[in-house]
Amino acid sequence: MYLRTFSAGLLAIGLAACGVGETPEPEGDKVDCAIGAGAEFANVCTLEWIGDEVGQKFLIHHPEGGFRRFSVNEDASGVIALDGAENAIMQDSAVQGAWQFSVDGDQYRVPIPAPSGA
Repeated sequence: MYLRTFSAGLLAIGLAACGVGETPEPEGDKVDCAIGAGAEFANVCTLEWIGDEVGQKFLIHHPEGGFRRFSVNEDASGVIALDGAENAIMQDSAVQGAWQFSVDGDQYRVPIPAPSGA
């Protein structure tokens, strides 16, 4: 019994040392976000466009590993939260060329992509 427990412990240590289970840093541009109530904006979230056409759907990765998925609305005036999340609430942005919006207390500033074919 002791030998099996000891072997299982060694296996767990070995896997941890090899980095099994670690996920790579998401690829994309850093964007401003304020995660959690009362948080200040910081350039710590990562924007990842998904699909073939930039400007349609995107992920925002939080620095601690969480993420949210969004879609650009039909007239490109804002975004829609996907996956059953709370609605994205668009805000007047003081930053030109960016959408500013919040979802369930988290706030984001995302550069508005150039129209397709531009």
